[in-house]
Amino acid sequence: MGSKQKEESLKLKISKKDQSKVQVFDGVVRKTLACGRDILMARFEYKKGSKVPLHKHSYEQVTTVLKGKQKIIIQDEEIIVTAGDSYIVPVDFEHEQISLEDSVTIDSWSLAP
Repeated sequence: MGSKQKEESLKLKISKKDQSKVQVFDGVVRKTLACGRDILMARFEYKKGSKVPLHKHSYEQVTTVLKGKQKIIIQDEEIIVTAGDSYIVPVDFEHEQISLEDSVTIDSWSLAP
């Protein structure tokens, strides 16, 4: 199998045309950048004042803020993050966020059990 065929069959490259946008909450849009068997990476765009409600999941989350300012509440602890900051949400920790400005983040999740 040639290297190009191998790359396409394993989806080592995900082109922009394959990255669909989905509105997940009012003012919050997710674009899945890549998703493997054990990891997912997405770009989120948030309008000022938008909220991601309190939730938790059975996998870790790592987020980097590319633009804007957000209030993150993890297990009742509030943190403010701005462009260049990153944060981690451990497994099964309740968390929510409020966008204090129009914001853009890159989020990654470890989906491994």
